[in-house]
Amino acid sequence: MEVTPIITTVASLASSWYMKESADTQKKALKAERAANQKKYDLDVAQAKLALAEEQRKNLNLLTQQQSAYKAKLGAAGMSPKSGSGEAVLESLQKEHDAEDKYLVNQANISLEALLNGINARNTQNLLSLSSASSRNTANALNSINTFTSAAGRSVLK
Repeated sequence: MEVTPIITTVASLASSWYMKESADTQKKALKAERAANQKKYDLDVAQAKLALAEEQRKNLNLLTQQQSAYKAKLGAAGMSPKSGSGEAVLESLQKEHDAEDKYLVNQANISLEALLNGINARNTQNLLSLSSASSRNTANALNSINTFTSAAGRSVLK
């Protein structure tokens, strides 16, 4: 009858070791997933910034072409782009460009915020999963201890 406490002790130790290994593995997986999420976020941010810069470059080139074409029309008509309606049209083109640029920047900022919220949500979900698993492991460890103590108590009584 003295074998029962030994077997229970060995089983409890094995269970504890397995739970510790499982918790360590889960922490490593969480850390790796967090790093992968961060890398994906960094790449998405870089891609969004490049797309914004490309769109801004295209818009600036278009503005320059429009201004050049209008200045050429004014010059052909013998008018100066520095005064009167010519200046007003050129300023209007610049204001349109500035408004479009502001819109593009705001859209890019919203996209970046959405990306950040997404990575934060994934990281929070991962932490909740790890916490839940840790709670289950703790409950299992307490269960093992209870089993061990009740088995030891029964063998002492016998």
